[in-house]
Amino acid sequence: LRVGRWVQPPGQCEPLECTDENVAAVVQEFRAAATFMLGCHPQCADVGITGDVELVDVEGPFVTVALKGRFWHRRLSVMQQLASYIHQRIPEVLTVDVPDPSDLEDYVCDADGNPVYDRRAPDHNGDRSTMEYQGIDPDLRGPFGGLDGFSAGGSMFT
Repeated sequence: LRVGRWVQPPGQCEPLECTDENVAAVVQEFRAAATFMLGCHPQCADVGITGDVELVDVEGPFVTVALKGRFWHRRLSVMQQLASYIHQRIPEVLTVDVPDPSDLEDYVCDADGNPVYDRRAPDHNGDRSTMEYQGIDPDLRGPFGGLDGFSAGGSMFT
């Protein structure tokens, strides 16, 4: 079950063969389609979202990507969306992973587990905090509101 806004491949696309070139092209397609998620888009960059995805390696059906910068969405959500997009376009791909599992953490913590650096983009309008307080997963709506039934500063009920 997918709730919220997901990045979808364009219409009726033929599945692609798993080659380095095709994987690179699909990662670029995702970057172009993720207009509400990545800092390469002006609306995101204007509110401090600098996050981006980069292809690191393709070893047969195993794809490695890097998450760079600061995302408004949880890094794990960005990774899940990218992996889903790649799997839809290239069904042969078995895994989409990052070089280091800590790359999926939203906070860099010290040895005692205390956060020392927040890798999330600024909560430019307070919506993420409000939704978390209300018990709503902010990733279901994203940073700009008005999508999938959620309005800015509210929930699907307001």
